[in-house]
Amino acid sequence: MTRKRTIDLTGADGLDNEKRIRLLGIIDRLRELGISENVSLPQLVVVGDQSSGKSSLLLFATQIVLRRAPEGEGQARITIIPGPSSRLDETLNQNLLAFEKILAAADFGCQEFEEVFDEAARCMGIPGPNTKNLEDVEKRFSDDILKIELSGPDHRHLSVVDVPGLFHNPTKFQTEEDRAIIRKLIEDYMTDKRTIILAVMDARNNLANQEVFSMARAADPAGKRTVGIVTKCDALQAGDEAGILRIAKNEVEHLTHGWFAVRNRSTQEIKEGVSIEGRHQREKAFFSTVQPWTGLRKDRVGIKALKSFLGHLLYDHIRSEFPAVVADIEKLSLETQKELEILGPSRQTPAEQRRFLTRLSTTYQNEVDKALNGKYNAELEAQSPLKLRMHLRQHADDFARSMAREGHAKVFRTIQDENDPEFSRPAGDSENIYDWIRRYYLESRGSELPGTVNPIVLQNMFRRQSSPWEKIAMKYLKKIASAVESFNKDVFAKIIPDENVREKVEAFISRPGEETYDQAHEQLLTIVNDERGGILQTVNHYFADTLSSIRQERVIARLEGLGLEDGYAFDMKTVLKGVHLSNEDQSVFDIHDILKAYYKVAMKRFMDNVIIQVSERYMLGESGPVRTFSPDLIGGLEDDMLTDIAGENFSTASRRNDLISKAARFREALDIAKRAVL
Repeated sequence: MTRKRTIDLTGADGLDNEKRIRLLGIIDRLRELGISENVSLPQLVVVGDQSSGKSSLLLFATQIVLRRAPEGEGQARITIIPGPSSRLDETLNQNLLAFEKILAAADFGCQEFEEVFDEAARCMGIPGPNTKNLEDVEKRFSDDILKIELSGPDHRHLSVVDVPGLFHNPTKFQTEEDRAIIRKLIEDYMTDKRTIILAVMDARNNLANQEVFSMARAADPAGKRTVGIVTKCDALQAGDEAGILRIAKNEVEHLTHGWFAVRNRSTQEIKEGVSIEGRHQREKAFFSTVQPWTGLRKDRVGIKALKSFLGHLLYDHIRSEFPAVVADIEKLSLETQKELEILGPSRQTPAEQRRFLTRLSTTYQNEVDKALNGKYNAELEAQSPLKLRMHLRQHADDFARSMAREGHAKVFRTIQDENDPEFSRPAGDSENIYDWIRRYYLESRGSELPGTVNPIVLQNMFRRQSSPWEKIAMKYLKKIASAVESFNKDVFAKIIPDENVREKVEAFISRPGEETYDQAHEQLLTIVNDERGGILQTVNHYFADTLSSIRQERVIARLEGLGLEDGYAFDMKTVLKGVHLSNEDQSVFDIHDILKAYYKVAMKRFMDNVIIQVSERYMLGESGPVRTFSPDLIGGLEDDMLTDIAGENFSTASRRNDLISKAARFREALDIAKRAVL
């Protein structure tokens, strides 16, 4: 069977260079691997309006490959390169790859090719040349490529992709939807920046009416990737040649690579069995003797000139694009490998799921250890949640500052009767602490002797003075919990790219995490109660030293108030009168100084206990939210829980299989590409 707009690509010269043959063969091998699905490959693509005859019903792309072979070894090998949609169906993909028909040179006839095309079409699942009932077919088009390798002594290496032709008037066999699909297919080929467009024009039709050229202009506005080909020059009516000659001379539609004019075999010549060689002779005679066609340049007319030009053009084009092609394959290969690493190994069985989660938990614990020991990666942002220990230290510092600034109900005073800056509040306090102590002291007097202080008074005043502690400590605990939660969110996003698995792992550890937080809260309340609920106790010498120092400072301050200094004589009565205070004043000052000295000791002890016994023991401890997800935990999970957390769905399994296939194809493609000699 013939396709009348398909260029006859036989009988070219000068393409026997070994480098060229090897490089062109490599591109063909890459296309066979399906690399063109992901990487744009340099190619020649024939486009044009659909010609009449049965060939118009071939709804798939055809790759024609010419190879030189010794005398007597000519043959045609027809195979199918599965398209992207066919590769999704493993059975269909294998069936297409298995398709192979070989015709000897003696069988190169229309009938033989038609039968092979029909069988190939059935394999693709679309109508073939001999399909009778075209109205009832389910699938009319295929993105598979029919590959025809013609080898013989008269051939030189060349590869051209021929796509289905455009048609303008829909019929019951070719609908408007079909037209749109073919147009999209042609556009996809044309817009590929590595495609050389062989735009075929029927000499009998007006250039302005041939849609393929408007599409070529849109895809290649400068005409740098387009070669124009005028066919059926001998079929023009006498007197209509002038316009076509101007086009062929590149004077109308200017293209960087210019135009070629060819003469096709007529239907009658095909019926008469005119050979390919006979066709070449008639074409040569036509352009050499028939006016006005003799006015065209000899290197721009005839199939032989076109074939020779295309062979050199394709080789130069591939050679210039080849490094970029290899770079694209390498990039995609790395990306595919990274995606595979992200998906990880198969997780179909409980054993695979346990191994997967064990590796994941080990990686997680390594991240936790680094985060808690301050071993941060240099590329982390300054406030990255992954810098967990840094945030814990910041929150502890904030906790200490809040306790010093806001932990006391009343601001302690200095000996100079000023607000103690160690306990100052920005907004100050409306009631002087001495007035508050005096009022409470007087309201709380019991059976104690005058001038003495009831121990219950000190306990109650300490409880009131330390009343903000619980609120401040709870705020600190929430900040710690938030820092841990942010850390887990970021570290899981880093090590578990599978969103479905990540969500399940986070949900899984959230339950024990909530329990741990509740335990931490209870421990915090216990510490608060221990400090504020019982008697005042300490063996810390800092308390006695501080209290003694404050009392000494008070005496010295009173003496200095009398104008006494070291080395001066003094009157004992005057000194005693100045130093002595009333029982009530003495009690107020004693309560203040004892309360202040004890408060300092208790506050430091409280802060340390909260940080160590609450934050470190619970939130960061063995049962805490950053230690729960561990290999030991995974080792004890039941199979159903493993499946619930790590079991992969069909989509993930299919994605992995697809990536494995792609990775293998890319590796093979790179291995093939490395054999190229530019």
